[in-house]
Amino acid sequence: MAQMRRTIFLTLFIVSFTLPYRAMAQGTLHFNHKSTNGSFAVQLWSFRDDFSKDVAGTLRRVRELGFREVELAGTYGMTAGQFRKELDKAGLKAISMHIEYATARDKIDEVIKDARILGVRDVGVPWIRSPFTKSDCLAAIAVFNRAGRKLAAAGLRFFYHLHGYEFVNDENGKGTLFDLLMAKTDRRYVYLQLDTYHVAYPGQDPVELLKKYPRRFISIHLKDLRKDTVGDDSGDYQEAAEVPIGQGKINWLELLKTARRQGIRRYILEHETSTVWLEIKESLNYLKTVYF
Repeated sequence: MAQMRRTIFLTLFIVSFTLPYRAMAQGTLHFNHKSTNGSFAVQLWSFRDDFSKDVAGTLRRVRELGFREVELAGTYGMTAGQFRKELDKAGLKAISMHIEYATARDKIDEVIKDARILGVRDVGVPWIRSPFTKSDCLAAIAVFNRAGRKLAAAGLRFFYHLHGYEFVNDENGKGTLFDLLMAKTDRRYVYLQLDTYHVAYPGQDPVELLKKYPRRFISIHLKDLRKDTVGDDSGDYQEAAEVPIGQGKINWLELLKTARRQGIRRYILEHETSTVWLEIKESLNYLKTVYF
């Protein structure tokens, strides 16, 4: 009997060890639900037009799509407390939130207060300005380091969301202004959110960027870019260039594998198209074939 138990244990161990690697070889990446909170999140900016008409109803529709976690981009005229109540009613949890650059610079104490009410851990800036200059970059570095230290002291994390205009050449320096940003921000307090669309639009490779700066990214915005798109470094968004995830140029299997190896656990869908509800469904259906 003891020998049989040892044989069964050894068999189960071998199977559990080899299955993930076999899945990768077959082109499907399976993630542990506990390590990824069991689901994708969604950036509520995707539904901004609907929120302007009906906050409670829009949150219910988001939950009906299957989402449990969301990232915030404002509270649509409500206080943080009022919006938190609506999230709770809808069965949604806010995991992170975007704030304006000026707010991070001038009102970080208010941000900390709202973040605690809303229950988020991560607070990020999604936009600085475009065109983006070296003086803009140096100013942002100072703002981000200061905001990051204050948020960390409050038990929160600060991140910057890439938007594409950072990849212009560093004037009288080496590399790009994004490289400068990474070199001068304090990695203890300043993290990054990679937006796949806004990295690919100016011609960068999201996978290579993760590899170049390992352990600096804590979350990823998932958006695909039409294969024939020729973009620029303006940071602009073009609806005609966005397609549902899996139908564009992003190598999703390689991206998710690389992100997983680096310990990234936050995967946030965002669509900015006029047919967002349909495209979110299509994207979720695709991601479940390569993610779970």
